[in-house]
Amino acid sequence: MSLFSDDASVIAEPFLRRAFTLAQRGSGSVSPNPMVGCVVVRDGVVVGEGYHVRAGAPHAEAVALAAAGERASGATAYVTLEPCTHYGKTPPCAAALIKSGVVRVVIGMRDPNLSVSGGGAEALAEAGIEVSFAADESPFRTLNETWLHRLETGRPFVRVKLALTLDGRPALYASRRARVTGAGGASVTMELRARCTAVAVGAATLRVDDPVLTVRDTDNRTAVRQPTRVILSRTSVPSSSARVFAASSAPVILVTSDGANPAAVAAVEGVGAQVLRYRYADGIGGALRALAEYGVDDVLIEAGPTMASTLWTSRLINELIVVHAGGMGGNAAPPLFMGGPDASEGDLVASMRAIEACIRGEDAITVWRPRSRAHATADDGRSS
Repeated sequence: MSLFSDDASVIAEPFLRRAFTLAQRGSGSVSPNPMVGCVVVRDGVVVGEGYHVRAGAPHAEAVALAAAGERASGATAYVTLEPCTHYGKTPPCAAALIKSGVVRVVIGMRDPNLSVSGGGAEALAEAGIEVSFAADESPFRTLNETWLHRLETGRPFVRVKLALTLDGRPALYASRRARVTGAGGASVTMELRARCTAVAVGAATLRVDDPVLTVRDTDNRTAVRQPTRVILSRTSVPSSSARVFAASSAPVILVTSDGANPAAVAAVEGVGAQVLRYRYADGIGGALRALAEYGVDDVLIEAGPTMASTLWTSRLINELIVVHAGGMGGNAAPPLFMGGPDASEGDLVASMRAIEACIRGEDAITVWRPRSRAHATADDGRSS
């Protein structure tokens, strides 16, 4: 989903647009399920609406139909994702729609799960309900891009946030905490944490910055909904006295390899953290797959130089958010990237493209995504 713009604005059908907006309220809470919204309309009037609040809670269709009650009979249901037909933690939504007496269902996109795809729409049609799909499913794919990414790759969608000086430095001193961005950058960080399923740092960042990784308001009050907090550590297990383990507002997961010191891992487990293990040889990819298997669709990684360099060279960044502050770090400040240049024949090869930009307070924020093959081809004939 976009950070600074409204993805729902491109949806022409107003009731589908409303369902989309409702679905967004489940951001960060529904993994490993998709975000779904539903609106029930009778004679042009909304008689019930709902969204999937969290994994294990009633699905959007069930919430909307319960709100509509008997008024659902003869109504049209607008739902962002094809209704399910299987029993999981909740009953199938297609059956609930059929039982309610709705006469028409408008669907944003087909469910890519083989156990659902086509089945929900087919079940509705066989029951005599008129079924139609949105002319353009792309907004609905954007809505659930993190869920779709996990289904397709076996890894969570990775957002990386960097705070940099004007000369591209992530800190002022090596191995020493320093505040780089101002209140604008801090507000963006809190917004990103509030929207994500999990927020992560590497062991090096945890050691230097000792962050709590919670969502807080401008008065430092802790929000009710918190993301799962994650420490990514291949072998260097952090101290169990780190502040992240003392704050009880959200669960903490240590993702570490089978090469980590068992005693250090046991100490972290002793203060209440859950530990996910992966093979040392699998590197950062193995760590991310362990998170996906745990049920994390998306992770916000607040990366230091080591983690940023690893993710960049592994081509595992799905979105990059850069917060620039208006000062220079200087020659003594550590560099952000510790690898070689992205270059061909002496020119920079841009593997990412800017998709959004904003000024927040006195800080500048840019959002970047990997360039598709189409964008790369379009630039092959660059003029000098």
